[in-house]
Order: sequence, then C-alpha cells, then structure tokens
Amino acid sequence: MKTLNFAFIAAAIVAAAPATAQMHCYDFSGVPVGTKHQIGDTVNANHATITFRPYKMSGNPVGGAVNFAESQQAKIAGGAPPEMGMKTLTVQIEPTQPVTRLRMRLAQNMTPTGGFATANFEVNGEQHESPAGFAAANGKRLGDAEFAASFANTAGNWHVGTLELRAKPGSTIKSFSIGGHTWRLDDVCLQK
Repeated sequence: MKTLNFAFIAAAIVAAAPATAQMHCYDFSGVPVGTKHQIGDTVNANHATITFRPYKMSGNPVGGAVNFAESQQAKIAGGAPPEMGMKTLTVQIEPTQPVTRLRMRLAQNMTPTGGFATANFEVNGEQHESPAGFAAANGKRLGDAEFAASFANTAGNWHVGTLELRAKPGSTIKSFSIGGHTWRLDDVCLQK
C-alpha cells in the first residue's frame, strides 16, 4: 500500500513539473567559410530572420563600403570555428516566435588605448548606443529585457565574452540587434 501511494505522489509531482524550455543555437557551421553579407541582406534561419543593418554612432550610419559580415575560420569569440567576423555592421535577429532568453558569444576589438568603439543595441524596437562597448550592457534594461554580460581581455587586443538577454516576467523578445565597429559573433542561442 505504501509503495502504491509513493508511486502516485511521484507521478503527480512529475506531471506538475514545468516543461523545460528548448534552446535553439546557431554555431555557423552550416555557413561556408568566406560567405559574405552586406547591409540589407536577410537570412532566413530555422528559428529566426537575420537582417544586416547599418552600424551607428551618435544615431548616424558609419562605415560605408567597409560594412560586412563574413564567415571566418576562426574562434576568437570562444566557440568552435567558423564564426562571423563583422566590420561596422549591426545584426538584427527576429525570432519566428517570441523568445524569453537570448545568449551569444562575442569578441570586440579594443582600440590602441584599451577602449572600445560604440556598441549598438536594440530590443523590441528600443535602441541604445553604448560608448563603452558590449560589456557595458551588463545589468542594463532595454525593451522589457535585462542584459547580463561577462567579458575579459583573454585574446590579445580582443575583449571576449558572453552576452545574455532575458525578458522580464510576462514579456518576450520579438527583436534584438547588436552591432559594433570590429567584432565577432558565435553560438547564438534562442529560448522560448
């Protein structure tokens, strides 16, 4: 009798437990090395639409003809090769279904004085420019979401780390953009 009661209670607990949200990640392994993208290009991935947008400083597009994204056989951002190398470009990610969490590996090139070029952020249409680079997003709130960033100077003149964005309870992330002057991107993960 005790065994039956225990089995019934255990089954009830398992049935009541929330389902684990699935994380969908892109590591760019399916993108041939050397593939380039310019401003205005759009890529329809399995779980998101990716659009390449202008990089901005003080609200104005900069870079002109040097704006590009290229799949490169490197691992500066910390993932396995290949990764996306960017120059004066912003990447906009629009999940096919709203998500509650977004995580990625990033590397941002440091200036000769140890500083960073302006970083561009957008969440759910709300935009922000950070003159202190990607790491300065840590703890910031934008578009009903909060950033967590962890970066270190572990690769010469590159500031390398992870950036995570979590929607506030009851909210979702419908669009996210990130841009920089000279930077790398890898292992972009979306969670519903």
